[in-house]
Amino acid sequence: MRTDPAEHAPTRAGGPSIHVVRARKLLVGGLIGGVGAAVLCLVGFGIGMGRSGLLSAALAALMVLFFYSVGQLVMVRFADAGARTLLSVAMASYTARVVVLGLLLLVYNKHADSWPALRPMAVFLTTVAVVAGWLLVEVLVFSRLRIGIYDTEYVPPTDNGDTP
Repeated sequence: MRTDPAEHAPTRAGGPSIHVVRARKLLVGGLIGGVGAAVLCLVGFGIGMGRSGLLSAALAALMVLFFYSVGQLVMVRFADAGARTLLSVAMASYTARVVVLGLLLLVYNKHADSWPALRPMAVFLTTVAVVAGWLLVEVLVFSRLRIGIYDTEYVPPTDNGDTP
């Protein structure tokens, strides 16, 4: 499948395109928010629930950070691709990440008796907190990206004197 060269963003001499720079900023911002929330959860559940709370929070935080990081890394890699290519890659990446997480859950379920018990409340709250932290900082970063708007100014129709 050939793509139109006009679909690709122009690159600066010797550097990444603006799309790659923006995607990297979103990745770094999301990681800062996600890791910050994860650290808070690890400390809180480690103190509140002990070792099992700490392990549960760590597992949940790692799964969320893996899921979002891989997705954003794919967006960084294909930031200059055309819209169809980007959509296809994003859907394939999402499907692969869901399958990987599903396989991990199957492995855990099969060997649950030999691994330490997870605390469902710690897993749930850590998952929500890390997702919220990632998205909050990512939205803040996005709002500061200064993406230009190329709409033309509205010009009302002129009156030619043809009105009765």
